[in-house]
Amino acid sequence: MIKKISIKWFLWFSLVSGYAIILGAFLYFNMFKHTYDAELQDQVIDTVRRSAGVLIDGLTKRPSVVTVAENDAIRLWSDIDARILNVVYFNANGTVRWHRDMNLIGQTLPDYDKSGYLETDAVFEAFRTKRHRVVMKNDGMAYEIAIPLKVKGDVVAGVISIDISREQVKQRINTALMYYIVGAAVIFALMGFILYMFVIRNVTAPIIYLTDSIDNISTKTLQMDFVERNDEIGALAAALEHFLTKVKRELEEREVLDKQRHNYEEEWWSYVLAIAIPKGSRAIVVDENNNIMHTNFELPVKNDGPVHLLDIFGGTQQEIVQIVGQAMDSPGKIYRAKTQSGGKPFLIKTMQIKSQGGIVRTIIVLEPDAGENKGRNKTNKE
Repeated sequence: MIKKISIKWFLWFSLVSGYAIILGAFLYFNMFKHTYDAELQDQVIDTVRRSAGVLIDGLTKRPSVVTVAENDAIRLWSDIDARILNVVYFNANGTVRWHRDMNLIGQTLPDYDKSGYLETDAVFEAFRTKRHRVVMKNDGMAYEIAIPLKVKGDVVAGVISIDISREQVKQRINTALMYYIVGAAVIFALMGFILYMFVIRNVTAPIIYLTDSIDNISTKTLQMDFVERNDEIGALAAALEHFLTKVKRELEEREVLDKQRHNYEEEWWSYVLAIAIPKGSRAIVVDENNNIMHTNFELPVKNDGPVHLLDIFGGTQQEIVQIVGQAMDSPGKIYRAKTQSGGKPFLIKTMQIKSQGGIVRTIIVLEPDAGENKGRNKTNKE
């Protein structure tokens, strides 16, 4: 039984644990993604913000040509952060102010877009909303972050567009997710072992002990051998013991009632037979088990327990046994036959009475055969 419960426990716990780990992995993956991506974006924005003074100063003093300070600041970004893939610097009118490819400097934003260099609408949105715009590109491997440079009056003086790689972020996400899965698996394994030992000790073993106690209950005593416990199984055992006590009490009461009913019925049959059976005839009443309940004569057989019909009519009086069997096969019908008992002829009448309440009684009456006795007397006189 413990093996069967162990297998079921392992399967159910594995399914629940697997479901919890998968659901948790999905939630944690999105949490890691949000956290690490937000960190990456903030780092890029902070890098541009630290150089914002130099860039805005150049935009206001020399609107058409990038300054040396601006050029040095932009190149420094790529030198200190290998994740930066590309930087494009736009003037307030949308022309390219700085680009690694010198041939693209001075192109208007629409022409730059038509040439296929703008893969997202981040730059257009930064100009339109005056807020930084972040768009994922390259199948999730990079971000394009467009950051507006604003002067007094919330006027956009220029826009910095930076392509930043997400490869490091994805590696961090995958590493964190792997740590989560391993940690969750270890935790669930420890929890499973502890819970399994708890279930075996506090649930399975007591149930097995209770089952054995129930199997060993004797129908004579109706008592259960079980150690008291202050838990649900102990309450169940106590309820079962209380039930057995009630059953035992009811059986004892029924046994007393059966004895009283038997005495009442014997008394009743004695009156009936005294009135209905002629003098000199013998009458026997048997129950559903063919045990003799009452007779109007003294039985030749004395037993400590019930006296069976066959104890009186053995194999030497087959006529009686046969006619009684016929009466039992057809309740409510009277059967007659002739036989001899003690060297004297008798007429046999028998009938089985069956009530709707399930009470079955068979009446057997043996009357002396007057005709046979007259014939014998006449023969003796001659």
